[in-house]
Amino acid sequence: MNSPAVALWRLLVAASAATGVVLAARQYDVWWTALSQLSNLAVAGCFVGLALREPRSPWLRGSLTTVMVLVGLAYVPMQNGNLLQAWSLFEHVLTPTLVVLDFVLVGRNHHQVRWWHPLTWLAPPAAYLGWYVGADLGVYAALDAGRPAEFGQRVAVLLGLLLVTGFALYRFGSTRTPPRL
Repeated sequence: MNSPAVALWRLLVAASAATGVVLAARQYDVWWTALSQLSNLAVAGCFVGLALREPRSPWLRGSLTTVMVLVGLAYVPMQNGNLLQAWSLFEHVLTPTLVVLDFVLVGRNHHQVRWWHPLTWLAPPAAYLGWYVGADLGVYAALDAGRPAEFGQRVAVLLGLLLVTGFALYRFGSTRTPPRL
């Protein structure tokens, strides 16, 4: 069972993510096809559960953290992102920042991150990429599968970003003692 402060914090993270999704849904008809909205929706649901109880394994929080770093860092350069709209600010800045802070400052099980977790944290973004290409979603102009060379390069950069983030979280977890909250 989490302390009331941790539960409240995680509900705040969930509310931030849900706010971004709701605002994006009001802005776009196909909001549910973008990784930003799907990731924020996952954060909203998972952080409600994490408010109640933190699992023994940090896998879920690590997976959410890596994908939210991807959402935060890839949006502006790859989408020519505008952070002046509220939905974009919530989805690409506020919620990713809160999720990273949760992993770094709030979680108690960092020391249980395993070396192979960062590799498995690639599964959700890879599943999205498979759907993105297979369904020809075309949500991101910078990820046009019809231009294989550019597409491959950009996917490689994103993969590298995910792996660097994941192994940085692993390294952080292996050197940090759990906080007493």
